Amino acid sequence: MTTRPSRTRGFTLIELLVVIAIIGVLIALLLPAVQSAREAARRAQCTNNLKQLGIALHNYESATGSLPIGDFRNAPTGYGLTQNPGNPCAANIWVSWMTFILPYMEQGAQTSAYNFEVAATWFKNETATLARVASYVCPSDTEHEDVSAEWFTTYQTSYAAVAGLTESTWYAWGGTTNAERCNAIEAEGPFGRNYAYKFADIRDGLSNTIFIGETSRFLNEPGGSHFNFGASGGAWNGPPWGATAWPGDVRITAMAYTVPRINAKAITGNGQAPYTTSTSCLSAAGPIASRATSWANTPAPFGCTEMGQWGFRSNHPGGANFLFGDGSVRFLKETINMAAYRALSTRRLGEVISADQL
Repeated sequence: MTTRPSRTRGFTLIELLVVIAIIGVLIALLLPAVQSAREAARRAQCTNNLKQLGIALHNYESATGSLPIGDFRNAPTGYGLTQNPGNPCAANIWVSWMTFILPYMEQGAQTSAYNFEVAATWFKNETATLARVASYVCPSDTEHEDVSAEWFTTYQTSYAAVAGLTESTWYAWGGTTNAERCNAIEAEGPFGRNYAYKFADIRDGLSNTIFIGETSRFLNEPGGSHFNFGASGGAWNGPPWGATAWPGDVRITAMAYTVPRINAKAITGNGQAPYTTSTSCLSAAGPIASRATSWANTPAPFGCTEMGQWGFRSNHPGGANFLFGDGSVRFLKETINMAAYRALSTRRLGEVISADQL
């Protein structure tokens, strides 16, 4: 008796294509959920970073009697007098609030390596400024590339202190006004240039005042863009370093302002109109062509609400995380009412803000 070999039936081409199509649909349905879960995890870690900053700031204020200076630029005595006896305020120190709170961020070794007798930009501080502080970088932020040897090195940060409305990073008083602080303009926010405030100075209430906000790199920011320096404060030419403009902006670090809306893009113009006109927010040296207070009221089409490089921003969709003075962290939407948003950044102007405005 002869037996016929059995034949194993395989998939037909149509069946195979149907299976592939089903798998493709499932992946398409699953991928957004996975991405959403990853972003939720990154946002949670970012929130945790800000809470750690809040604890450090509270411990610093408890130990020293005041919050740290937001941007310790210069002083008429001490380092400034040593470096430039004729004009001590011309000697920049560049120390930011992030450097001051390092001991309260469990960064004892980095603190010991930092030399406060020299400027943050000096090579003697390279060991300290090269060390990356994980809690200073939001996981949704992109990393910048290592700087070239001709420039000073510094750790990256995704956060900045709230300075308020009046621009005090670039501008300063002339003559003898605030000479004991090297003519620094006093900020409305809880942090300022050459100023240190106490909790008692936050008369609007700690729960109604934002202290720290996100200042991540812009989406699609070139890797060589080095503007968010955690170790130092001040204003810097946009990338590439040393250029007069890239592609027409000046950027700040350590502090930021609530004049621009949340997640606004950088104002750029590459030297072309309208960004070189007298009414523009962007001048050759920085924002505002006339007074430090005028940029908050600059009308369209030169509205300073769009000068994103001087404001707060994140890579989270729809808004950014902010640390309030009471230690709480809230996600503020980029559509927040600008009057309410600006009111949250002042420490003693007495504005009334309702919960439904946030």
